[in-house]
Amino acid sequence: MGPTQRLLSSHEAAVYLGLGSRYAVYRLIASGQLPAVRLGSRIRLDLRDLDAMIESAKTVAPLRSPGVGRRTALRAAPMQLAPLQRRDRRRSEKHTSAPPIPERRR
Repeated sequence: MGPTQRLLSSHEAAVYLGLGSRYAVYRLIASGQLPAVRLGSRIRLDLRDLDAMIESAKTVAPLRSPGVGRRTALRAAPMQLAPLQRRDRRRSEKHTSAPPIPERRR
């Protein structure tokens, strides 16, 4: 990507935005959050639109006084992940033991 290149491919836009794949960019386009330009059969994204989306996604935390706790600031992402909920998958007695093997007669 050159410094004067204004239109980016979906892969380049994903790298620029720090997304995992170009399919995340396609989802943003389909949801209307990101405008795109179709040139022939190719989809291109304007660098200015990517920068505008970044600016609109930023959240501004209010200024805190020294005595106020950290929980008053607005956050875009949670501080911790929710605990993993695991199902209790206990198997019954009859499923845990193997069936008896019949003896062969000679």
